[in-house]
Amino acid sequence: MEQHKQGENKNKKVKLKAPTTTALLMLMIVLVAILTYIVPAGQYERVLDEETGRDLIVADSFAYTESTPVGPGGVLASVFNGIVGAAEIIAFVLIVGGVFGVIVKSGAINAALARLIERLKGRESLFIVIAMTAFAVGGATFGMAEETLPFVAIVLAATIAMGYDRIVAVSIVVVGVYAGYSAGPLNPFNVGIAQAIAGLPLFSGIGLRTVLMIGGLIIAIHHTLRYAKKVRLDPKTSLLADETHEVETDVTVLDNLTMTTRHKVIMGILGLSLIALVFGVLRYGWYLGEISALMLLMGIVVGLLAFKGNFNKFTDEFMKGAAELTAAALIIGLSRAILVVMEQGQIIDTLVFAISTPLAGLHSVYAAWGMYMSQGVINFIIPSSTGQAAVVMPIMSSISDVIGINRQIAVQAFQSGDGYWNMITPTHPVLMAALGIAAVPFGKWLRFAGPLVIKWTIWTLIILAIGVWMVGVHFN
Repeated sequence: MEQHKQGENKNKKVKLKAPTTTALLMLMIVLVAILTYIVPAGQYERVLDEETGRDLIVADSFAYTESTPVGPGGVLASVFNGIVGAAEIIAFVLIVGGVFGVIVKSGAINAALARLIERLKGRESLFIVIAMTAFAVGGATFGMAEETLPFVAIVLAATIAMGYDRIVAVSIVVVGVYAGYSAGPLNPFNVGIAQAIAGLPLFSGIGLRTVLMIGGLIIAIHHTLRYAKKVRLDPKTSLLADETHEVETDVTVLDNLTMTTRHKVIMGILGLSLIALVFGVLRYGWYLGEISALMLLMGIVVGLLAFKGNFNKFTDEFMKGAAELTAAALIIGLSRAILVVMEQGQIIDTLVFAISTPLAGLHSVYAAWGMYMSQGVINFIIPSSTGQAAVVMPIMSSISDVIGINRQIAVQAFQSGDGYWNMITPTHPVLMAALGIAAVPFGKWLRFAGPLVIKWTIWTLIILAIGVWMVGVHFN
């Protein structure tokens, strides 16, 4: 018996788990510290651009300097210094998380979605168009991502009843929100943070980003509708047709979701807040502090209305919402710690020099395309938008200075490579959570989303080319 058990143990395969984002970032801090002993230190000269108020690298000014490798003490201190250095961004993330915790708990969005489903019975294609557009607006303006997961169950029940499959449900919610999130005209979590790091006016370049979003959303809706109609006409064409496991859809999630007057008022407050956000940013140049104040005001008004004046209930839900983004906030700090180590070791400019040298020989459009492709690859390593921005934007913005590309292009390349490629990234938590809720295997999802990402990539390359050509008309 004992020998038999030993034989079974030998035959058991050891399952290797992929490192979490946090573990990966900590490993990267150590790796970068090791690189400070290997990569020679170097530095570019920098000058102040009086028009924009930001420091710009002087091309062809790179020179090697004396190495300053980072030891174990510097590695340990970098985490603290990284969190302190990213304090402004972390505070912003926590406030927005708290506000959206209140909004989701109010039930207004759930009720609005249920009402949309009820009113569009018999017009299923129109439901897909409207729902995906609504999620895209949420992703483009308030940076909705994780907040959409509770809606997967609601949409799943509706789409199954409409004769579609589970892939359609995930696409409506996740593809919909990332069609807006990835272009992000007013997304504080990718564009806002990236532009803050790059020293650009907050949400500048909104015109071209809006064009990117509209085109990306049309592509996403067409891709989803084409698949949905095919499945409805012939269920055997579903990518899940051979799946023996069927998820039990809870149709009761659509019950008791009446759109009350209170819900209507809350949705109106959301709309007015969005208008105020756009006006404040474009007219008065609002930054993270002003936007946080607007968000908090919106959260207080919604909370008091939703919880019938119970301020304790509002603060409880605010704290819960902020707590849900604590991990994301710490990831930002860890990401910044990597930069702290690189700065202390003086290897950032050396890496910029090494990467920009081959790009400098390319046409500006091809260089911008190369930046986008590199971001897509990096996204598999660091799927967090905020964390990725903290790691790559200092380098990307410096590279754009060296090769003569506007920093807006670097931001555009980052946000698109980060967002669109999330749909095929197996380490992305939002995607994997949604697939888990709908019981969709990642391999089957990849067959659906892979062609979509290719279409999005072609559209992004066109927009990047237009952005490069628009430099002469002040695309900044």
